[in-house]
Amino acid sequence: MKREISVRWGWAIAVALALPSPARANPVAIVSAVRGAVEITPARVKKPQRAAFGQPLSRGDRVMVGRGGAATVFFDDGNVIELSEQSSITIGARIDKPAKAELASEVFTQVSHFVAGGSRQSGLVALSAMRGASDASTPLIVAPRRTSLLSPRPAFVWHRVAGAQRYRASVSSQQGEVWTREATDTMLAYPADAPELSPESDYLWEVEARSETASLRKESAFFHVLSAEVAQAVGASLGKIDSSLGADTPAGHYLAGSYLSARELYADAIPHFEALCRLEPDSPGPHEALGKAYAAVGLADRAALEFERALALSRAP
Repeated sequence: MKREISVRWGWAIAVALALPSPARANPVAIVSAVRGAVEITPARVKKPQRAAFGQPLSRGDRVMVGRGGAATVFFDDGNVIELSEQSSITIGARIDKPAKAELASEVFTQVSHFVAGGSRQSGLVALSAMRGASDASTPLIVAPRRTSLLSPRPAFVWHRVAGAQRYRASVSSQQGEVWTREATDTMLAYPADAPELSPESDYLWEVEARSETASLRKESAFFHVLSAEVAQAVGASLGKIDSSLGADTPAGHYLAGSYLSARELYADAIPHFEALCRLEPDSPGPHEALGKAYAAVGLADRAALEFERALALSRAP
């Protein structure tokens, strides 16, 4: 679902991030988790560089894990290998270490699409004005926005508006309005008495903040509902990642978030990247991945903050 929706970034500027080199077109493997001292020596460059989440690897590249470090490498044949401290592997060479897990090659394809989907040397860094921006400059809708959805009965979330006493939420299709409801909170569960949304369909939802006598602010966003068959297939892949790598591990969250992002399931991907940032707060890669997901759905303020964090961490000794 690629929609040409214009976004005004306002007070943000594009800058070069001091992060690892851009993704290669057809990687043989991808770094799925990094902890501590881990270096990559590219086959062509022969100069070690700091490893990062999502770093693509080609044949001949060497992954070296220092004392106290660890790394997880995901190969294009679906194998996932974990490297402990003071170990190393050369990509493409015979590997005697048993695989931690074996995932579908389709998962690797989707993850590599996410890794290659944007330059790792560019991002958004907010100017000082962004952090002091007014409420009107911040998107009203939080979720869902510009995303595909696994569930035909999603919840709806928005920001609070000063002076608002109630909010009116509505969902429409190409055939017209599907339902409308009012709420006093900033979240609305899918109404139990409302018709279920149709699979493989696009929807527009709108939230309006109102005082007793006037409309204070209004915003709308698109989303797409997947078919039950596709949702089931995605769920099976996520279940395999979860059972193979653990429900709350850096590699598990990174692969799940990247897989979902590549399928434009950003609403489901963002919680994985948020969890990854909590697990690895001092690594730039998780913040960059979260920033890319926020940017994809148009949450410019959150994206800029995460890119700023990634930039600062990449410059740390």
